Amino acid sequence: MQGSKKNGWVFLCSVFLVCGLLLFTCSGAEAVDRVSVVSGTIRVALVQQAEQVDFSVTGEYLLKDVSGKKTIAFLKPDERWQVKWQNGRLDLYRNGLPVKTLTGPLQVRENFYRLAVLSGSGELAERGLSEETVVLGANGRSVSIGEEPPRLHVLSAQGQAPLPPVKGLRLITLFNADGSRRYRGSLELRADEKGLTVINELPLEEYLYGVVPAEMPATWHEEALKAQAVAARSYALAQQGSFGDYGFDVLATENSQVYKGYDWENPATSKAVDETRGIILTYRGLPVNALFHSSSGGYTENSEEVWKERLEYIRARPDPHDLNDKHYNWQVKYSREQLIEQLNKRGYKFREVIDIVELERTSTTKRVKRVAVKGLNEEGTPVTEEICNADRVRVALGLKSAFFTMQKEFDGQQKLVKVTFSGNGWGHGLGMSQYGALGLARKGYNYQDILKYYYSGVTISRVTEGRGENY
Repeated sequence: MQGSKKNGWVFLCSVFLVCGLLLFTCSGAEAVDRVSVVSGTIRVALVQQAEQVDFSVTGEYLLKDVSGKKTIAFLKPDERWQVKWQNGRLDLYRNGLPVKTLTGPLQVRENFYRLAVLSGSGELAERGLSEETVVLGANGRSVSIGEEPPRLHVLSAQGQAPLPPVKGLRLITLFNADGSRRYRGSLELRADEKGLTVINELPLEEYLYGVVPAEMPATWHEEALKAQAVAARSYALAQQGSFGDYGFDVLATENSQVYKGYDWENPATSKAVDETRGIILTYRGLPVNALFHSSSGGYTENSEEVWKERLEYIRARPDPHDLNDKHYNWQVKYSREQLIEQLNKRGYKFREVIDIVELERTSTTKRVKRVAVKGLNEEGTPVTEEICNADRVRVALGLKSAFFTMQKEFDGQQKLVKVTFSGNGWGHGLGMSQYGALGLARKGYNYQDILKYYYSGVTISRVTEGRGENY
């Protein structure tokens, strides 16, 4: 579930690498526009501000010093590596023994090719290909090694012959205090003044294998799973470049969308990804910021009433199919002391809370858009703090949703003693309700119908990957 962003969300169409909208349709039951994008990979921040990261690999990988453009080692499955942060540097260890200190990024990169070569003594040995290996492509030009080339050829006695890639699953295991988790693709470790950032780079479709089951139960209806796959793919593409200064596109948490890697994959959700491969939602030729949440409580909202920015495809609408037993008719009760603690935890510094007053609701009248908290600040001065936008209201009050009513109790001096919040829904209430998608799927609607219900005026498009001008 996509959580609240810093100051709303970052929506940077200007940095999204869209080559253009081609005005033709492809065959099939439903016509879709085709959109060409430059990159089919995504970079996901798995860890930030860490002091140490441990990893191992399954399959063919090489370890690369990015700044020095050198391959440090061809990794073995039985080795455990450690990277420790030291004042902006990376200290590299293998099985607990120091190997090297680096100032620039370190990459754990998939290695796709391995050669059998004769050594100077005439012994046969296998060697992985790295950036130091010069290889000629089919056109006679040298090709880069480290990312999977389209074709590699070697000269045999009979002439050119294709070099088959190494087969088998390649995974990186990342260890932390809670255990371990495996990931597809490559890993990059960066150091800054606050610690280590670990970035997982992998193909977009493989990333979705680890997103969809983390965001929606794999046991749900297949059309709901397909709708989730398309929404997640659209959101990821719209977010590319949002964290460009930090070297990644999205976070692995609900602040973007939840991604749990290979170990969380499920055949049902992977099937939903595969059967919608490349399908996204666009608005005026650009991928949409396809926001979604768990349960709307019966109504979705306009984007600008919950966060700040107005998105024409995120509009309020009734959502009767969202009804469920899990997120309706919830209650949260606070004593005065508990309310003070909750507000202070969210940055609103009160010594005393005298009252909390509802000031405004959204256009649907369902969610509280603005409240005023009256009390004393830390210096004992009377203050009134307004909390604006529905998502800030729910987060500040620690509630599942801003879809609530209040019941207050006061003492003899008319000071707040207790407040009870009663409400429906879970999440920000923008875009697609996941429970609503499930309800529509059970009624016989397909994933295109579901998506067009929750996202106004969108076009269902298909992404084709392009290599750009220089290759």
